[in-house]
Amino acid sequence: MSPRRRSKLVLRVYAFVAGLSVVIMAALLVLPRYTRSPRYSEPQAALVQYMVERWSMKNPQEFVVAMQRIEPRLRGRLSLYDAAGTLVRSNVDPPLAPPDADERDQLAHDTWAIDWGRIVVRSDDGSLIGVYSPNRPGFPWDWVLSFGAVLLLVVFGASLWFSRRLAQPLEQLTHAARRFGEGDHAARANLQRDDELGDVGRAFDDMAERTSAVLQAQRQLMGDVSHELRTPLARIRVALELAAEDPVAARDVLQDVGGDLDEIDRLINDILTTARLDGEAVPINREATSLGELADRASAKFRARHPARTLAREQDGEDRAIECDPVLLRRALDNLLDNAAKYSDTDAPVTLAVIPNGTRVAFEIRDQGIGMTEEELERAFTPFWRADGSRTRRTGGVGLGLALARRIARVHGGEVTLRSSPGHGTTARLELPLAPAQA
Repeated sequence: MSPRRRSKLVLRVYAFVAGLSVVIMAALLVLPRYTRSPRYSEPQAALVQYMVERWSMKNPQEFVVAMQRIEPRLRGRLSLYDAAGTLVRSNVDPPLAPPDADERDQLAHDTWAIDWGRIVVRSDDGSLIGVYSPNRPGFPWDWVLSFGAVLLLVVFGASLWFSRRLAQPLEQLTHAARRFGEGDHAARANLQRDDELGDVGRAFDDMAERTSAVLQAQRQLMGDVSHELRTPLARIRVALELAAEDPVAARDVLQDVGGDLDEIDRLINDILTTARLDGEAVPINREATSLGELADRASAKFRARHPARTLAREQDGEDRAIECDPVLLRRALDNLLDNAAKYSDTDAPVTLAVIPNGTRVAFEIRDQGIGMTEEELERAFTPFWRADGSRTRRTGGVGLGLALARRIARVHGGEVTLRSSPGHGTTARLELPLAPAQA
C-alpha cells in the first residue's frame, strides 16, 4: 500500500469519526432545547405564580417599588394584567399578549397555563394575571468552539493511530502477496495479531505454504519422472544398439526390455490414475470381488516383483465379498506392498493381513523397516513426497504410492491410515466397507 493510499484511509476514518462526534455533540447541546415538554417549565411557573400572588396583595405604592426592585432580575419578559384584561405593568414594549380564551378557561381551574416559551399564571383571588416568557439562553459558543477544537484534535490523533494500525498490516500483507506473485515463494505476511486481520494474514500464509508445497512437488515430479524414465530408457537404448550390432549378444539384454517397459507403463499409469481420481464423485466400475482373490493377486504380484522377499499372509474369519473396482483396489494394495518392500531390509518379512470386521474390512500391510517420524507421517500422503528423498533404485518412484492408495480408498468410501515409529517399521491400514453377507 502506497503512502498516498494510506493518507486517504486516514482522511476517511478521520472524516467519519469527526463528523460523528460533531453530530453527537450538537445533538447533546441542541436537541434538549427543542424536545422538552412544557411541563419542564412548571418550576418557573410556580415561582412566577408565587410572585404574582404576593404582588396582588400589595398596595399600589408597594407594588411599584417591588416591581422596580425585581424587574432587573426577571431574566425574561413579564406583562401583568388585571382580571378584566387591562395591562397593569410590563417590562417590555410592546407588552406580551394577554391571556386568550383557552388560557383563561384553563386558569379558571388551574393556577397556570403553560405553552412553548409562554407561562400564564394568576393570583389565588384572580385579581392579577401574569404573562411571562423566559429568555432563551444564548448558545455557548465560547466553550463549545474550544471544546469542539479539542475534540477534533483528539479524534484526529485517534483516527491516525487507528488508520495506521489498520494500514500497516494491510501493507505488510500486500507486500507479501506481491512478492509471492513475483516468484518469491518464501514470502509470508507473518501478522502476529489476534484479530480479523491476523486471521487474514494466517490464511494467506497457509495458502502460500500449500501453494509452495504444490509448486515444489511439481518441480520434484519433473525431476523424479525424468530420473525414473531415464534408467529404463537408457537400458532399452543399449539393448537396441546391441541388437543392431550383434543380435546374438543382445539376446540376454533384450529379455529385460519387457520389464523396463512395464516399469515405464506403471509410472505413467500411476500419474494418470492420480489425476483421474483428483476430484469428487469419481465414477468407478464396481463389481463383487472376494477378499481372498484380492489378497491372492496382490500377493502374487508382490512375489513376482520381489522374488527375494518373504510375504506372510493372514486372514481372519470367512471369506467375504466387497463391491469395488478390483483393478483400482489391487493397485492400491500393490502400492502399499511396494512401499513396505522399499523401506525395509530384504531379509525382513512383510505381512499382508485381511481383517473383516462386521460391515467393514481392513487390509493391513506390516513391515519391519526404517519407519517414519511424526512429521513424516503428517506429510506421507502428500503427492510426490517421499520419506527418503534420495533417488536411488532401491527407493525409487515419484512419491505417488500412498497418495494414490488413499484416493482409491476414498472413492470406495474407505480410508488409508498409517502407524509408524522410527526403527520399528510401519503398518498401513486400508479400510473399506463390505458388501452385505448374503451377496
